[in-house]
Amino acid sequence: MQDKLTHRQLKSLVHVSTVINSSLDIETIFDLIIDEAISAVDAAGGGSIWVFDLQKQRLVAKSAHGLFYPQIFKSIELSSGESMTGMTFQAEKGLVFKNEEEIKQALDTLTPCNRTLLDESISNNFHFTSVISSPILLKGTCIGVITLDSFDKSLHFKKEDMQLLEAIAQQAAIALEKSNIYHQEKKTVQLLSRSIETQRNISNLVVNGEGIQSIIDYIYKTIGEHIFLFDEIGELTASACRAPVSIEMNSELLRFVKQNDQSLNSPYSVSEITLGLEKYQVIALPLQSKIKPLGTLIIISKDPIGEVGINALEHICTVLTLVLVKEQAVYETQQRLRNEFMTKILSGQAIDETLMKQAKNLQFDLNRNYIAVIISVENKDKLQRGAISENVINNLLYMTNTNFLGKNSQGAALIDQNKLAALFSYPAKLQAANPAGSIKELALHLQQEIDKTYSELDITIGIGRMKPNLAAAHESFKEAEKCTTFMKNYHFEERALSYTDLGIQRFILRNSEEELLDFVHEVIGPLIQYERARKGDLLQTLLTYLRQNQNIKRTAVVLHVHTNTLNYRLKRIEEILSTDLTDGQQLFNIQLAGTIYRYIKR
Repeated sequence: MQDKLTHRQLKSLVHVSTVINSSLDIETIFDLIIDEAISAVDAAGGGSIWVFDLQKQRLVAKSAHGLFYPQIFKSIELSSGESMTGMTFQAEKGLVFKNEEEIKQALDTLTPCNRTLLDESISNNFHFTSVISSPILLKGTCIGVITLDSFDKSLHFKKEDMQLLEAIAQQAAIALEKSNIYHQEKKTVQLLSRSIETQRNISNLVVNGEGIQSIIDYIYKTIGEHIFLFDEIGELTASACRAPVSIEMNSELLRFVKQNDQSLNSPYSVSEITLGLEKYQVIALPLQSKIKPLGTLIIISKDPIGEVGINALEHICTVLTLVLVKEQAVYETQQRLRNEFMTKILSGQAIDETLMKQAKNLQFDLNRNYIAVIISVENKDKLQRGAISENVINNLLYMTNTNFLGKNSQGAALIDQNKLAALFSYPAKLQAANPAGSIKELALHLQQEIDKTYSELDITIGIGRMKPNLAAAHESFKEAEKCTTFMKNYHFEERALSYTDLGIQRFILRNSEEELLDFVHEVIGPLIQYERARKGDLLQTLLTYLRQNQNIKRTAVVLHVHTNTLNYRLKRIEEILSTDLTDGQQLFNIQLAGTIYRYIKR
């Protein structure tokens, strides 16, 4: 090739090589390259260098010299196969357009917008007479095009002009590769420096005692993307966002948290989601101590986060893990101390000076009102009774603290084998009319939440009465236990019961089942036997009659029978039981026996 190039062209080629090695600014290099090419080729009145933009999927003019208005010309973005430049890119070889006819055919491929921009960028006194284009090839792939334009009919491109242009295109490819490497390394260094600075600042936050939310806020300010921190059971514990999270994004978050079961060999996952018309990158990074998982950090970003950025996030996760481990250790210590203290209180241990000090340290006020609650947990499958994992019990404790105790600032909960004990605290001068009633509503809500997560568990919740001080809290605890015992041993529709609701059923709890059965059979046994033998409805009639306060008309309406029929049945009941339903003492015994019969299992 060198034998066919003129001395001036060889000199230009050497100068292009010198330019490439003298600067790393690719824009400057391109300007100098196109200047040298135009000056070395006699027929060239102008020229341009185009680079393929991967994101736009278009050829973009990086330099344009000659008879152009560069600002307008650089607005043109060419598709593959569009105009002389696009056709050269598509062919991946040098093309020569010898005359105006060939050029016109090539220019007819321009989009209307690009054609308008081209016409505006060239003076009316000039038009293309011939054009040569060479692809810029890097490792066998076309990454751009160099085009030289002639505006003079008397000048024609020669064969050696194309050879020079191809040689310059090779130099341009080298310049692009060198510049990309330099800028990539520069970007990597900047990212690493930024990562180190971020880690240093986060470490300072930790040293200064700032919590998890402060760290999450700082990360958000640094990367400017949605960031969420979930705990090990999938509860959102901290977040920072540009705008409120949509329902669609929230559901995607929950899905990712459930799916994010990463091993230590796969420390993070990267996915893409589409929300509305927008595409997002989702990065899920698990937080895990040596013992157990601690949660998941999720970043939702509109712009892709590269490997260096993800590595920085992994280092941040290490700091977050240390903070979470520390917070969990503090929480577990506080919970252990509270458990020990509550166990002593609920067992009825006398409050001595030591317990008073513990109460003060744990922020228990001895003189406030207290209500104890027992949450009994069993497997519905009788074969699995007792086989409840520690993790499930711990999750139930978390749900009790968050969904049940809530904002009861001096309340507390503890684990006692397969049951939880909770203690509600109220001011000495209580304003609420019925705290046990409001606690029961919370208990039923807690039961529903537990059923959603652990449908295999049978939950019974007993609620004691309010006691005037901490020393008497154990009495409320015993009452709550009696409620759970009643619900387990006797038929009861609801699975939450307060001691106040028990009423006469309290007396049932004070007697053995054998004694209760004896009493039932002594009072209404003949009627029960009559029912079993004849499958009648006299027993149901009697119980309904008692529930309607012996009102004949209301009872008849409830049973859907005529009053004469009801009177006949009542007469028959008196005969079978050998009793008088107008006798207050006998009627009381019958009513008590009927109530016991409703609840007793056999």
